[in-house]
Amino acid sequence: MAGRLKKALLFLTFLPLFSFANHLTACYKAYFLFLPVAETCITYKDEGKNLKVSSIVRTINVGKLVKRVYNRGQATIDKDPLSPVRFEYYQEEGEFKRYQEYKFKDGKIYVKEVKYKKLTDEIERNEEKVYKYSGYVEPYTASLILYRDSAIKSYGTVLMFYDEKDYVLPYSVIKKEYADTEVGGFNTRVVEVSPNIETKGLLKPKGRWYLWLDEETYLPVKMRLSFVIGGVEAVLTKLEGDRYLLRKLIKG
Repeated sequence: MAGRLKKALLFLTFLPLFSFANHLTACYKAYFLFLPVAETCITYKDEGKNLKVSSIVRTINVGKLVKRVYNRGQATIDKDPLSPVRFEYYQEEGEFKRYQEYKFKDGKIYVKEVKYKKLTDEIERNEEKVYKYSGYVEPYTASLILYRDSAIKSYGTVLMFYDEKDYVLPYSVIKKEYADTEVGGFNTRVVEVSPNIETKGLLKPKGRWYLWLDEETYLPVKMRLSFVIGGVEAVLTKLEGDRYLLRKLIKG
C-alpha cells in the first residue's frame, strides 16, 4: 500500500513537468500608434502523431471602441509530413459572425461554413462543400511551413487554401535583426510576406506583412500586419512551456 502511494505521489509530482514539455503558449499584444488595441495567444501541443494548434485574438481598450474582434480557432496537423487534418475557426468581427470547419481526408477538403445574422445565434446560411486537395493547406499549417521554410530558403512560396480559394503566398527573408521584447531579446530573421488573400470579415489583409522569427525557436517574436481597416504591430509578451517545441516538431 505504501509503495503504491509513493508511486502515485511521484507521478503527481512529475506530471506538471511532462505537461510543460509537450506544449508551448506564446502571447502577443498588438499596438496601433503605441496604443494597445488587441491581444492574442497561440498554443502548440505535441499529441504524438499530430500537432494541435489553437489560438484566440480579441480587441482590448480602444480597439473595442473602433471595431470589436473576437476570433478563436484550432487545427490538428500531421507532423510527418507536415500536413493538415482538421481546421476550425470562429469569427466575430464587427457585426460579422461565422464558423468554418475543414476536414482533409482521402485527397479532398470537406468544408462546412455557418454564417449568422449579425452577432445573433440565428443562422443565415449553412453550407457544406467538397474541394480537391492538391497540397494547399489551411492557415495554421501554412504558418508553420513558412516558419520552417524561411529558415532554409531565403525566398519561396507557401500554398494555402482559405475561403474556397487556393492561394500562392510569396515570402522573402529581407534581413537579420536583433529584436527586444518583454520576455527578452532574440536574434531574428525578418520575413516579408505578401498575403494576397480575399477573405471575408473585417480583417482583410493588405499590402505586405513582416514577421520577426527567432532563429533558435522559429517563433514569431514581432509582427507588423496591415489590414484594410488599419495596421498593427504585435510584440511577444509571454512564453509558457517548452520554447523550443515548435522547432523540434517542424524542422526540416
